[in-house]
Amino acid sequence: MRSKHANRWDQRDHPYSGRVAVLSTKHDKLPLVAPPLERMVGLSVTTIAVDTDVLGTFTEDIPRLGSPLDTAIAKARLGMNASGGVIGVASEGSIGPDPSFPFVTADRELVVLVDDEADIIVWESCIGQDIVASTTTVHPGDNLQRFLTQVDFPTHRLIVRPNETGVLPIRKGIDNIKHLTAAIVECASVSPDGCACIATDLRAHMCPSRQRIIAAAAERLAKRLAQRCPSCGAPGWGCVDVLLGVPCAWCGTEIARPRAEIDGCPACEHRTIRPIVTPNFRVDPGQCPRCNP
Repeated sequence: MRSKHANRWDQRDHPYSGRVAVLSTKHDKLPLVAPPLERMVGLSVTTIAVDTDVLGTFTEDIPRLGSPLDTAIAKARLGMNASGGVIGVASEGSIGPDPSFPFVTADRELVVLVDDEADIIVWESCIGQDIVASTTTVHPGDNLQRFLTQVDFPTHRLIVRPNETGVLPIRKGIDNIKHLTAAIVECASVSPDGCACIATDLRAHMCPSRQRIIAAAAERLAKRLAQRCPSCGAPGWGCVDVLLGVPCAWCGTEIARPRAEIDGCPACEHRTIRPIVTPNFRVDPGQCPRCNP
């Protein structure tokens, strides 16, 4: 099927070559996001100082109300509205239990491009398990050396807050023992249990292990934008859905395992099915609810 955008996309040069996008960030993400977009599709990325914290913070003093994708799109539009640009870029992170290994902490970073002129949104993500993200509760005067080594302090900065939800203050970006000690005393003094909570500061400019995952997600986005739709030529061709159902080797019952990915275009309705296992692949019976109930 040909797209309504079929005549819009120049098939010779990449449509983002020589164009400019604005990155919405207050946490110094430009060096992480801009290089692969410039290198792979010729898109120059500038930044604009907008208060992305209004859409949610890791310390949850401002809750994130939307999904990570919705929030990233909203961030991109903050910069587009402030700059008057038609192409915006933003990222959003979610840190918590890994979906496949619940006892492992993982960071899922999503980077999105919003193009209002072409009326398309393209995004990619990356999950990393090497994120430094730890929390502990202490009394003033406690020995912190083991925790500080665990969280790679001061390379990774810290936050300190009272050990009670909703109680202020919250001290962020702590990078030395003097400020850490003072923040613990201050926060413990207003906490009902006399304790302070110390945690990794997960803002991108304070968390080097998170920076690496953002950069990897930006690399994936750039690679996706470099892929053109085989029907209309739009940038952003790639996986949009997954088909499940692989037979059990013993009984043939279909197991909810990916058997194919559906590649699609952000601008038109063109879709193709791409198998990711061979036709004769079978799932181990140990994973079958019928053979191994």
